[in-house]
Amino acid sequence: MDIDTKFLDPVVTTVLSVFKTMLQEEPDMHGAEIKQDEVARGIVTGFMTLESEKAMGSMAITFSKAVVADMAKKMLNADLQEIDEVAKDLTGEMANIIVGGAKNIFENEGYNFSMSLPEVFTGKDHKIEHRFHGETILVPLTVGAGDFFLEINFNEQ
Repeated sequence: MDIDTKFLDPVVTTVLSVFKTMLQEEPDMHGAEIKQDEVARGIVTGFMTLESEKAMGSMAITFSKAVVADMAKKMLNADLQEIDEVAKDLTGEMANIIVGGAKNIFENEGYNFSMSLPEVFTGKDHKIEHRFHGETILVPLTVGAGDFFLEINFNEQ
């Protein structure tokens, strides 16, 4: 299966850079696949949309409890026991940082996207509803604390 990586690559590049600089982690990427459902693979998701005259899309980053707890410890010196407001805020902020970084790369490629504010969804098997009609690409990643997942869904106008 061929996956068009034109919109995926800037997001993945940004995720890898953010984890390396902010968390001193180098995530391992485990390929990319077309996602067949709307079920989140983790417990907390940051979701944002990007819109321009040339394309529209959305990005979600979903963390396992172990990964968001590790991020909270490293970034905030917080001992996270549950998915609370700290976990939600951190997840939304990570989504914002990643989408902002990818937006800069997209601008160099001629896409002038406007970004939404992050939305955060939580709970086992919560749904991630991409609002555009493209295929959703799922990218599983792993860091020392566990797994997290990147989803993108873009549609050119």
